[in-house]
Amino acid sequence: MRLARYLDDEGPRLGIVLAENTVTPTRWGGFDELFEIDDPVEALREAGERASTPVTPRHLLPPVVRRPQMIGTGGNYPDHVLEAKAEINPTEPIFIPFLWGAIIGPADDIVIPSPQTLTDYEVEFSVVIGRTVRHLTEDNAMEAVFGYTIVNDVSARDVMARERMQVMLCKSVDTFLPVGPHVVTKDEIQDPYALEIATYLNGEVRQKSNTGAMMARIPQLLAAITASVTLHAGDVVTTGTPGGVGYFRTPQEFMQPGDVITAKVGGVGRLTNRVVAGY
Repeated sequence: MRLARYLDDEGPRLGIVLAENTVTPTRWGGFDELFEIDDPVEALREAGERASTPVTPRHLLPPVVRRPQMIGTGGNYPDHVLEAKAEINPTEPIFIPFLWGAIIGPADDIVIPSPQTLTDYEVEFSVVIGRTVRHLTEDNAMEAVFGYTIVNDVSARDVMARERMQVMLCKSVDTFLPVGPHVVTKDEIQDPYALEIATYLNGEVRQKSNTGAMMARIPQLLAAITASVTLHAGDVVTTGTPGGVGYFRTPQEFMQPGDVITAKVGGVGRLTNRVVAGY
């Protein structure tokens, strides 16, 4: 099942996606309300069976709870580690927290804050947590997964170029965390390690790989995080980005005002955002 969060005349609404531009409205205003139900997937199935008149959303919102914990994973694709050379040489997955204020949806613009900002892209296949969990093991971690979405981990490379420890000001700039366009429930993805993952800058491919290339897989990532951090329903954990980011290209290439960036994960969707100047 594919889910979208959108605006209607009464405010935010959660819908079941029927086609690319059509949804069946549900009674929930968003994922916060959905995750209060003991079995949200069964509730969604029942809502689908009682389908009301389909609508075409005028504005898609980020498909997340109101203030999710957003956790990124770094150094998890070998070609990205290789292109970074000495700059990234992890012995284990690196976890990066994002501020929720950076989150935007597929209808929103990525805003470059200054002419000096070196604005990069990173497509990330991402996991949506379905319940509060801690101390997961690799054997039971997938039980905590509700579904999947796409995150574009936009990065201000100039910040970390001058100070590598300045992760927050690199990764959590306002509008630098596009999420969406939908959440796809776990049962819709037969094999999460057999999906094409790519980015397209103005229609031209920049990153292209397969989720099977990730080194630490989802159970290992969730077990590592929840050994000391509690995850809650609606939290999002990314699984890393493949090689091809702009910072490590020769010559370097960064997003500019007027560009259009698309992050794609097979079976999950295409997340497209315009890039504009905020100065």
